[in-house]
Amino acid sequence: MFNLFKKKKENNNSKKYSSNEKCITCNHILEEDKPILYIKREAENGEYQFLCGTEVHTEVDIKNVEIGEIAKKDKEIERILPLELGTELKRQYIRGKGLELKKFIQDGINNIIQKDIKDHKVLMTQLYNNGEIVYYNGRNGTWFDWDVNDKTSWFTVCFNDEDRMGYISIAIFKDGTVSGYKWGNYGKDKAEDISLGKLSIEDTEYLVRLLLQQTDDKGIFDINIDAINWETPIFLEPLEGTEEP
Repeated sequence: MFNLFKKKKENNNSKKYSSNEKCITCNHILEEDKPILYIKREAENGEYQFLCGTEVHTEVDIKNVEIGEIAKKDKEIERILPLELGTELKRQYIRGKGLELKKFIQDGINNIIQKDIKDHKVLMTQLYNNGEIVYYNGRNGTWFDWDVNDKTSWFTVCFNDEDRMGYISIAIFKDGTVSGYKWGNYGKDKAEDISLGKLSIEDTEYLVRLLLQQTDDKGIFDINIDAINWETPIFLEPLEGTEEP
């Protein structure tokens, strides 16, 4: 599967990135804090462009600044540089979309917990870190799970015992279904199928790209749902297929 941040090679026909290197940007990014949605490195001269991607630009809009100034505005930029000569990248940002998807997962799991507490099936003290929801991508990784298992890795709440057995595990599947399993009695009971509903395909792909780029691509595994950066532009990289390194 395509991995933007693993595509960089040691010898990538380019000089090393320098923070005081000049680049092209627009006043929508500098003055209006628009997100950077278009990134390009010219094949001829290696010059970088960082543009908002949503505006028609005139000469008045275009500015020349140091890349360091761009990196201060967007922490993701420094991590992907240098790019191959001729590389063109597009990003997407829908304000509040990531947080909306996080809330859908978090509220759905918490509602199941509260119902079980009300029905005397579980106590909050029986759950690890008071019902902490962890995105467990450390076993296979989101890349493998999405490409081979047709789903994300699991969002899991564990029991608070020595074995840390799973109590609730939820994943997002390629058809948008958000479902998984629930176990009682410290994970010893037979698994019960559970569902939080269904996302649109567009929301599903937005969510998967966000998870891939904000966890696996950063080398972050088994992370609390609250620690993921949900409010960030995402690179529109392909979700299907495997690309050789």
